[in-house]
Amino acid sequence: MRYSMVPPAAPHTVLLGEDLTGWRTALLAALLSAVLLDLTTAVVRDALLRVPGLLLTLLVGLRLTRSARLRLLPRWRAELSRRLAPGPHRHRRYLAALWFVLTLARGTRRRA
Repeated sequence: MRYSMVPPAAPHTVLLGEDLTGWRTALLAALLSAVLLDLTTAVVRDALLRVPGLLLTLLVGLRLTRSARLRLLPRWRAELSRRLAPGPHRHRRYLAALWFVLTLARGTRRRA
């Protein structure tokens, strides 16, 4: 006669073969993963919103003389922040802001 360590049917199963401990663990894991996803999304969104400003400073600002940089960068930053302001169709405006910075980088010395 063979003896098994696992009983043929667990007497304390609640739903779908899992007990309350299993369901509680699954609920906790789902809640934790939802919070981590939300935090990660917020961090990535904030980091992506800083990219056009960094590109404006690095690609455009470094190509200008100091006097031209002091004169033009505040205007360009104001235009960039206007384009990145919260509102509808933010992803389209984000792409438009990136395009604005890249076109400035392409013709910086001409515009100065």
